[in-house]
Parts: sequence; C-alpha cells; structure tokens
Amino acid sequence: MGFAVCVGNASLASMELRWVRRSKCDDAPRSIPIFISTLKKDINLEELRHLYSRCDHSCDRLSKNGSGIVDMKKLRTAISRSDVVVSVFCKPHHAVLVEDAEEETLSSSLRKQNKDESSLGDMFQDVLPLTPSNGQLVGFGRAYSDYGLTASVHDLMVLPSLQRMGIGKLIVNRITRLLTSRDICDIAALCFEHERYCLCRWHKPFFKACGFADDRMGSTTMMFTKSLEA
Repeated sequence: MGFAVCVGNASLASMELRWVRRSKCDDAPRSIPIFISTLKKDINLEELRHLYSRCDHSCDRLSKNGSGIVDMKKLRTAISRSDVVVSVFCKPHHAVLVEDAEEETLSSSLRKQNKDESSLGDMFQDVLPLTPSNGQLVGFGRAYSDYGLTASVHDLMVLPSLQRMGIGKLIVNRITRLLTSRDICDIAALCFEHERYCLCRWHKPFFKACGFADDRMGSTTMMFTKSLEA
C-alpha cells in the first residue's frame, strides 16, 4: 500500500495520508494519494449522498428495486448517531468517473480542448496537499455499537472507478481497529451477496480478506418487512 503519514497513533489515527495502487494503470496514474478521516466534521452530506448514487448503494432495502433516494434528514441523523465513520478522499482529477452519455457526443476538438484545460487544472491540484476540504469523497463506511458487546458495519462504499485498489479494505480495517480498541470483538457486517462471495484483488471473498467469516452460531440477517400501517 505504500507509506502512511498519520496524525496520532498509527492504528487509531483520526487522519491519515496513504498511497494506493491500481492493478491496471491504462492512462491513469498507477499510484494516487488518498486521505482517510474518522472525523464526522469532514463529511459533506451532499457529497455522501452523491457517493451513494454513484455506487448504486441502497438506502431503502424494502423498495422493490432495492434502491431509493437518500433522505438528507435521515442521513444526517444516521451519521450523527454512528459510533465510527471512515471517509476516504482523493484529488478530484484522480477520481476517473465514467463519462455521461452527453459527454460521449462531444466533438474530438472540443474533447481535446477540455482535456488541455483539465491538464492545467490537474497540475495546479497536484501542487496542493490533499485534505478533505479540497479532495473528493470516494469511499465511506460506518459502524454502530452498543459500546460493550457487539457492533455492526454498514454502508461500505468505494467509487466504482477506484475499486480494486484496496480502499475498501482500508476502510474496513480502520473500522475494526477502532472497535477492537474499545474491546468490542463481536463485529458483524451488513453486506451484499457479491461482497460476501465474489473474489477481490486478493483472490478471496472481500469480507473474508478483511478478517470476517461465517458466524459459528449459524446466524444470519433477517429484515423486518411488515408494513408499519398494518
């Protein structure tokens, strides 16, 4: 993963600068800096809502299509009451997003002009140190706990264009270290099926690569689905 510059104890740092590497670089930089924060004040709720959308992450598990519009009031409450939050930022020009359909219709000359203008902006951005204030939110995760026995991990997200670079594992590891430092070791993760079984860059199922395994007691998650109006 490269080197780390930390503020505070290495395992419990509230802010940390790291470098991550792409498995395939193509035209993008092979290594990019990321800023990891566990401070709630660094979370911009509008950016977080946009990340939910870009990651197609569901906020309404009871909806028919598995997705829903993020309610800002509920999101603000959820973040304020979360016991652990981890946000990851990178420089905006390193977050290579999938082009929209409108952008695909641009003429080649206009594309070149935009690319030249973007390159000048990128050079300026490279000079500035990366912080949450000038970075783009590209990864997120949070956890609830009872401060005694158990905790659960929720809403793990990484911008699709920056996945398979180890960012998700960094988020989970930071969450679990913070929880275990409080002597909470019964930690569960609410995840999608592909996060449980699909292989990640370490050729293991993602959460298994992060130290999780099937519950020895054989328990599983069930969701309350009865209508509140009934």
